[in-house]
Amino acid sequence: MKNANTLHIPALIPRPKNITFTGETAPSNVVVTEQTVPGLANEAYRLLVTPEKILLMAASPAGFARAKSTLEQLRYSYGNQIPCMEISDAPAKPYRSFHIDCARHFIPMEELKKMIAMAAVFKFNKFHWHFSDDQGWRIESRAFPLLHETGARRGGDHFGSYVSDHEEWHYYTRDEVKDLVTFCEDLGIEIVPEVDLPGHVCAILAAYPELSCHGNPVDVQTRAGIFQDILCPGKEETFAFLEELLSDLLELFPGDYFHIGGDEAPKGQWETCPHCRRRMEEEGLSDLWQLQGYFNNRVAAFLKAKGKTVIAWNEAARGGNLDPDIILQLWNDGKAPGSGEIHTTGMEHLKRGGRLIMSTMMNAYCDYPYAFISLKKTYGLSLIPYGMESLTADEENRVLGTECLLWTEYIRDWEKLERLAWPRFVSGAELSWCGGAPDGYSDFKRRLTDLYPAFAAHGIGAEKPAGWDPGPVESARQLLEFKKNFPKDVLDDFKKNQKSI
Repeated sequence: MKNANTLHIPALIPRPKNITFTGETAPSNVVVTEQTVPGLANEAYRLLVTPEKILLMAASPAGFARAKSTLEQLRYSYGNQIPCMEISDAPAKPYRSFHIDCARHFIPMEELKKMIAMAAVFKFNKFHWHFSDDQGWRIESRAFPLLHETGARRGGDHFGSYVSDHEEWHYYTRDEVKDLVTFCEDLGIEIVPEVDLPGHVCAILAAYPELSCHGNPVDVQTRAGIFQDILCPGKEETFAFLEELLSDLLELFPGDYFHIGGDEAPKGQWETCPHCRRRMEEEGLSDLWQLQGYFNNRVAAFLKAKGKTVIAWNEAARGGNLDPDIILQLWNDGKAPGSGEIHTTGMEHLKRGGRLIMSTMMNAYCDYPYAFISLKKTYGLSLIPYGMESLTADEENRVLGTECLLWTEYIRDWEKLERLAWPRFVSGAELSWCGGAPDGYSDFKRRLTDLYPAFAAHGIGAEKPAGWDPGPVESARQLLEFKKNFPKDVLDDFKKNQKSI
């Protein structure tokens, strides 16, 4: 930050590239005006505070949204007496995302909007919406109504140590989805929908079991884990179904990006399926990982023909035949949890000319307790994939940004949801906007502490500063409590299924 003079540097997150203080302050009743400045980049903005006016300058709605976020933060820092200054700013990375899982536990629309409005304050521009998994399909489907009539209904909640046999049936109507898309657009945020394929599809198969290798009935799952029932890539009707389903979803989601999953797909049923074996012979595929690459490539090709940019989890690239145009989202780059394997798919994809989103589990998974992934750890999220010490300028440009994630297997109340997300989500916003940590963790904490009124103003119950980086006693307590979610039978089942991925 330049030319800060001797004034207190304002609490702004992400930290702007350039600030110049000009003396005096703007009165509380100063008028705020907007000016379109052609030639500025899409999300770039300028902000000018004088005794006579506050001027927001940008070339696009996204740029004005970022300028308004900065002004909102200045008001939290200074109240109605904002020092006169000039700010010139633009993001280093184009992709600044947060993720919320609404499949494991359904989150009411009001709570989702509150989380999204909070994210806009910190200049996020993507909301990765995970609404389909083994435990529920959560969007009304016009093309395949059994998805929300059957796939959204499950017989209880047995996640971790919690046990309930009360039937749950929750989904978002198409009108609610359209309203949320508009709400996000007004805040300069694009929804990135995800349909996880070919695994994590028990809710889909509960409605349409003929799309599996075996065709037998499948239940919507009531517990966490990895499940053997996945889509059959050997059946042509699988792809016909997916193309119709995705076409229906594209009417709801007009954005540029679409996420097709690709993680944790056990391939035991593929190994013995005659349809899959025939497909491998016809396509010259050497192993089951290449069969998954074929599957994800076909789905991606359909979406690309519709003008979408496709994202997949890093396991989708393990066959070595994934379309390099698919953006790879890294969650278990490096040492994979449970298996001890070393994954270098991020490095390999980047070397092949591909693009990456950084969201490695040990830094970016915000559903874990702070004792396991502290705020300092989330702020330590690397923008360099495992196995690489540095990046060329071209490679650096193809690392698009970061994402912080919140999975909801063990989250049933929205106070916990908010406390786990905030302020850890904020780390990803700063790292992507600035292209790394601009002045280190201590300065980030100082600015974050000063900005805490923002959370209260938006009705968000963020974790208190004392809980950001817990000491050994509190860490032990949190970890002991969290381990209750993983009894021996659950861990054994996870390890068994992990081997067949």
